[in-house]
Amino acid sequence: MIWPDYDPLTAAWNWLHSLAGLLTEPASPFWWPTLIVALLAFGVIGLATRASLREMRAQAVPVGAHAFLRQASQDFGLFVVNSALPFLLAPLFFLLSASGVTVATLLLAPIFGFPQASARLDHPLAMACAALIPFVTTDFSLYWTHRIFHRYELLWRAHRLHHEPPVLTPLTAFRFWPQEQIVHIGCGAFMNGFGLGIVATAFAARVDPLTLLGVNAFSVVWNVAFSHLRHSHVVLPFPRWLSMILVSPHMHQAHHSADAAQHDKNFATVFALWDWMFGTLYLPRRDERFRFGVDDHVAETTPQAAPATPHARP
Repeated sequence: MIWPDYDPLTAAWNWLHSLAGLLTEPASPFWWPTLIVALLAFGVIGLATRASLREMRAQAVPVGAHAFLRQASQDFGLFVVNSALPFLLAPLFFLLSASGVTVATLLLAPIFGFPQASARLDHPLAMACAALIPFVTTDFSLYWTHRIFHRYELLWRAHRLHHEPPVLTPLTAFRFWPQEQIVHIGCGAFMNGFGLGIVATAFAARVDPLTLLGVNAFSVVWNVAFSHLRHSHVVLPFPRWLSMILVSPHMHQAHHSADAAQHDKNFATVFALWDWMFGTLYLPRRDERFRFGVDDHVAETTPQAAPATPHARP
């Protein structure tokens, strides 16, 4: 898409159409299999811990119905608003993605040469790389945009909204002011293009990513497996070795802790490797539980916090 092809009315219609497929479209964050898997995981954890139905309910929603619905309505409103951004700002994000492809090509051309404009490769290995590498580079950008919004006071004032709720629900994942979401999506678009540029230059041809139902295969797997449990009260730790690679729901719950000791830890979305590499990894104890929200003293000290040092617990 380029600017002359962009029609705001068509973009708005496509956005509204996407909301109609909230539960049925694989690209939707609330595609029905993701909800089923989250419920099954919650049930299995409840059985494994021998929790009663009352205890499981208290763990899932530890506040009254009125408080829960008030927060959920706010989160859903922000989700709806932010879901319009990829449609209404599509030319901007396309330009950023194309810029990422260009930068990667220029950096790697001295090694691999320029890709052939008309060449197309459908080898399974190349397709897997075209899905995996942009998935990794996009996650890398999310780590840094997330960390920057914690580091600087002006940006923290916006990001604070995401940390304020005392209750975590799957909708909390979308609790951002639009201006912050534009930064995350824009940087992610650039790095997604950068990843595609790496693959196209390395294979000297255009490569279509491996997909499941039309969506990046790795994104589908991650969304189905863990996306909704990240923002929940369901305690799901990973084995220590896996926690050094992937972010478990328990690790992300630590990031939402109101305790300053955990607040500037575990910025990564998918790959805990970034936190390990850059000194922000925190591995909570299996019996460790957290109080969520933002205390005033935490909000005041967070932006000026010193660079984090690696901290891991068995």
